[in-house]
Order: sequence, then structure tokens, then C-alpha cells
Amino acid sequence: MEDYRVTLANLPTSVRGFVFLESDGVPRIVLNANLTREQNMKTMKHEIQHIENNELTDPNYKEETP
Repeated sequence: MEDYRVTLANLPTSVRGFVFLESDGVPRIVLNANLTREQNMKTMKHEIQHIENNELTDPNYKEETP
């Protein structure tokens, strides 16, 4: 698995989290500090899938929101 960084941030509860590439190319996963540990673990697994699928560097990728 790739290296990545994780941050907890105070986000609106409607935002579970997100991932982006830092300027040094390392993915940063941001999780919502206002949600439970269990919710954040699910979100982290979801964001890691984006990293492993190389979606952060795919210019055609767009995640559909429910």
C-alpha cells in the first residue's frame, strides 16, 4: 500500500471526508472529527480505494455523490 497522511478536521457532518494529493505527491486523507471512529474508519477505507485505484491522478475521474 502507498504511503499517505491522515488529518482530522472539523467539517460539516454532511462531509465524511476527502482525499487529495499534497504538493510533494503524497496523498492526504482528511476525515471529519465530528463523526464517530467507526464512520471515519469506513471513510478512510473508501479514500484508500481512490488512492489504490490511481484515481487522484486520473483527469477523467469524477466521483458520483449519492
